[in-house]
Amino acid sequence: MKKVIYLLILVLTFNVNLVTAQDINADTSKFSIGFTLSEQFVGKDSGENIEGSFGYAINTNMSLYLTAANATMRSNTLDINYNLDKYAVQVAYDFLKSENTKLESIFGLSYLSFDDEILEDDNNGLGVDLGVQTTFNSGGSFNYGLRIVSTYSSFSPGGILNAGINFTYRI
Repeated sequence: MKKVIYLLILVLTFNVNLVTAQDINADTSKFSIGFTLSEQFVGKDSGENIEGSFGYAINTNMSLYLTAANATMRSNTLDINYNLDKYAVQVAYDFLKSENTKLESIFGLSYLSFDDEILEDDNNGLGVDLGVQTTFNSGGSFNYGLRIVSTYSSFSPGGILNAGINFTYRI
């Protein structure tokens, strides 16, 4: 619970600076909010993942994101459903960019929390995120695209893979 409170304090600190971060050349700021719907796989388990993000454009090629996600997973092997929560700090770097489309690499550190039903002893810990996303309509304030992120964690019962669509709105 303390980590969630620290994350909220960090988000509120960013919100205080929204007015000062306005870009002179555009009607949008360096801040963005996002929403991702994806299918998530953990080993042989699968489920739906919902993710919210708050972003800050460090420069024209790099952005920093704070994300919170929740997935409802189905395990056919154990015949149970369980939740997987993920809180992450991710950096996205544009390595291919055109007028309205860009391709970004994603690197991040995440905190994962499995239900007690799936992992009884060690059900939470740190992970490393690696991924790629493509964004369309990158010149406008509303962006959409495809996103694939793989998370490695030493305590997870399998590799964690997210693949889905994302929507971003620059404030």
